[in-house]
Amino acid sequence: MAFAVPAALAMAGVQPLVAAAAGAIDLQWAIGLTGPALVVALVILGAGRLLNRGDAAQPPWYSAWALTPGAFFLAGAAAMCVLGALLELAVISSTMWALLIAGSISWAAGLVFVRRGSA
Repeated sequence: MAFAVPAALAMAGVQPLVAAAAGAIDLQWAIGLTGPALVVALVILGAGRLLNRGDAAQPPWYSAWALTPGAFFLAGAAAMCVLGALLELAVISSTMWALLIAGSISWAAGLVFVRRGSA
């Protein structure tokens, strides 16, 4: 889950650029969606890499549950990227930003919670 969620966000974040390359949407619109999604995905991957202690610590049984709220928010942001590759509506961009912020905060809190519970 620690890799799949940011990887899916990054893959979905690239979709507006693909749509812009095909001429379906404006390039500025695509960059406005792709940039933040890729930055958040890279930050989440980097944080997971820094907090990973490998086999030295076993994550607690509830680790997936602690990360689930953040995963849902980030999946929503990914969905906004895919939708933004089809439509240029202002509500898509603002919703994506709100979901990215909520997902990042929830994901970070879940990572801290799991890190503390690792033994």
